[in-house]
Amino acid sequence: MKRALLVILIILLLSPLYAFSFFYGVGGVGEANGESHYAGLSVNAGFSFFSEPYLMLDGEVALSPFFESVAVNLSSSPFSTPVHLDFLFANPVLYSPKVKLGAEYVYQDGWYYRAELALINFRSTDFEYEFFTPMLTVDATDYSLGYGIRIMKFSYFI
Repeated sequence: MKRALLVILIILLLSPLYAFSFFYGVGGVGEANGESHYAGLSVNAGFSFFSEPYLMLDGEVALSPFFESVAVNLSSSPFSTPVHLDFLFANPVLYSPKVKLGAEYVYQDGWYYRAELALINFRSTDFEYEFFTPMLTVDATDYSLGYGIRIMKFSYFI
């Protein structure tokens, strides 16, 4: 426990050396893992190590209507390009696909590894909009495959 607190303290002390930002978001998610299936509201919070979303770490809780799962994810948006979608967004946005890897604990089912590929991902200066993100899950004990989809997710960068 002391080691984890020391690592967090070092990260926070070094954060003025580069752009460090926090974010939180909300979205809809559904998964099918072996015998368990759920769909619900996901709430997440995390931080970005850079001003651009090259590397982000977040935690997520899924509720439907009560606790379903908790996950820790590491994600990256390797590139961004401007797009002109004035009919959808009030402000200029960037097309920024994202790859996400993580681990998840599903209530009454155990641990899973999870990979997501957000191909429909747009971001502006303060917001990120993600739609129809497929996910692949692998059971940590018997390595059986599962799948899921994130219908939409909206994140706000502080």
